[in-house]
Amino acid sequence: MTKRTTLLALALVVVVATDASETLVPAPAPSQWRVWPSEPPPGCPFPKSTSLVAVAFTGRHAEYTGADTWYPSWAADGNLYSPWTDGNVNGLHSSSAGPDATTGHATILGDDPMKLVVTNQGVFKSSPRPYEGRYPCGSLVFGGVWYYGTYCLHPSGRVDRDGIPYNWPWLGPFVGFRWSTDLGRTWTQTPCTPEKPLFGEHALNGEPVKIGAPHFVDFGKNMQHSPDGKAYLVAHGASHGPDGRRFAYNSWITGDEIYLARVTPAVENMNDASKYEFFAGHDQVGQPTWTRNLSEAKPIASWRDNMGCVTMTYNAPLKKYLMCVTDGGNTVSRYNTYILESDSITGPWKLVSYMKHFGEQAYFVNIPSKFIDGDGRTLWLCYAANFSSGWGGIVFKSRPRGSRYGMCLQQIRILGPGDQEPKEVLGSPENIAPEAAVTVSSVHPGYKAEAVVDCAVAGWPENQQAEWATAGEINTAMVRLTWNEKKRVGRVWLFDRPNSIDRVTGGMLVFSDGSTVATGPLPDDAKQGLEVTFQPREITWLAFIVTSAKDGTTNVGLSELAVWEDRGK
Repeated sequence: MTKRTTLLALALVVVVATDASETLVPAPAPSQWRVWPSEPPPGCPFPKSTSLVAVAFTGRHAEYTGADTWYPSWAADGNLYSPWTDGNVNGLHSSSAGPDATTGHATILGDDPMKLVVTNQGVFKSSPRPYEGRYPCGSLVFGGVWYYGTYCLHPSGRVDRDGIPYNWPWLGPFVGFRWSTDLGRTWTQTPCTPEKPLFGEHALNGEPVKIGAPHFVDFGKNMQHSPDGKAYLVAHGASHGPDGRRFAYNSWITGDEIYLARVTPAVENMNDASKYEFFAGHDQVGQPTWTRNLSEAKPIASWRDNMGCVTMTYNAPLKKYLMCVTDGGNTVSRYNTYILESDSITGPWKLVSYMKHFGEQAYFVNIPSKFIDGDGRTLWLCYAANFSSGWGGIVFKSRPRGSRYGMCLQQIRILGPGDQEPKEVLGSPENIAPEAAVTVSSVHPGYKAEAVVDCAVAGWPENQQAEWATAGEINTAMVRLTWNEKKRVGRVWLFDRPNSIDRVTGGMLVFSDGSTVATGPLPDDAKQGLEVTFQPREITWLAFIVTSAKDGTTNVGLSELAVWEDRGK
């Protein structure tokens, strides 16, 4: 029996609720953005920023390739150059685990994040031994030279402990930099090795490291905004462990602290530890101090068991440093990403937004400086997502839409205090439809099921990408929304397709608790929608089934379905 048949059978045998009422609502204006709620856990050590107060998603996104670990560096020629691994790029494969580990490199062409071309891909073999994995990290193109860093992981890509799966639970040392003087066509291997890494740290038994997976601070095109001509690197790590610590306390995606190093970028300097300086705290008048001894390094930010993979970008229009930190939980759970801001590269840091379950499992989050707009407020997040869906019984959804394994780009708007007024109704946090997984009975070619929850009331002929249309269905067409946890709802909005041919004249809402609500006809032009209000109920899914349509309808569907969470107001 199909899912649609099951829903129809349920709708026929359950007594229809009599507590529902209907009214017409005007179609809201199109969404400009949707604010991601900031939900820092108790004990967050970072005060809220007073100038950058929220992160909003515009709904514009693009996805490329089937590999992860993208850290674009903006070169003098205007192109982006990035590492990648664990997947395929234009038919070329790279895997960073095992004795034959490889790391990939590629050129990214284009000025529009929605229309990029990933090309000139290649791979480079580098053994991780005595560790089990060797992955890309800090990557910088400066002065025509590409510096490409790698780090080690251990003991395995999957470790099961106490019934919990872990992914690479131990962060190994940063090895060093290979380099290319012809933008990736040929490479010179680093003289450093996993056994003799650049900074002398070791972690075969889960020991803490400070500079495990460093990433270059993005100072713009050819490092044009570096404060002193030096390249800076940020890295997450830990200074205490493993005794008395949780398993995977310091992994590729978990840690306690953020460290900062700097070096004058040159081939003769990059693999020479004596050329590096490490942040060592502030003096009595608040000025940063530096040391060449890693053991004396001090973190620029600390939050025990709540830090992880880190990147930093200088936002030149705002004259702010933006730091993206991802806390990876147990390494295969839903991740939390937060953005910090500071006027200084050494802090102090303030919280812009704590995005719980961003992705739902986004990682390697960074802000490419090339795509920061002139006002500094509109920019793009680059990341990968959801690599371990299914591990430990956790199945991830794409949140926000477009989040998947690969190179993901999401346009965001960083809001100031004056931007906090809601820009439109459908994008408010109370509408939980965009958070749900969408299932439909069919989709017409050229349309997408997810468009039914895109916070935009529109459709063919003006914008067919903004609506859901079935493939020739009339009666019994179905759309279902499913959430990961129970939601209390008491109100639904239904907007018909705006064209004059197709119209829903009757339907039924079916809920996971077994109840149903019959609905009347939807306004034909989508300038108004049907609001259905009912006694609030706790559910994990709801479905809307079309039971009748106007004569002549050929492809029934909806331009928008909104579900309002009842928060006891």
